[in-house]
Amino acid sequence: MSSNDSHPRTRLNNILQGIYGPSAQDHVRWEVNSQGPPNALVWYASVYIDDMNYGTASTRTRGGALDGAAEQACEHLSHERPPGSRR
Repeated sequence: MSSNDSHPRTRLNNILQGIYGPSAQDHVRWEVNSQGPPNALVWYASVYIDDMNYGTASTRTRGGALDGAAEQACEHLSHERPPGSRR
């Protein structure tokens, strides 16, 4: 596994490319927002695959929240295939 493959968002993208091929991005939606005062922001990220939530995370950085949600999605996808992935 290369260092890029160990990055959660890259891993998620590679899994989805394997399931959906070139249309993978059409099946993914991210929701990202932050709350709190500027000196203590908390970032929230959720990743949806075919409108089903596959991962949600929160942390002090935007990238960390995205990575956490992607990591959860990878875990879920390793145990099941998302709807419509009968390829």
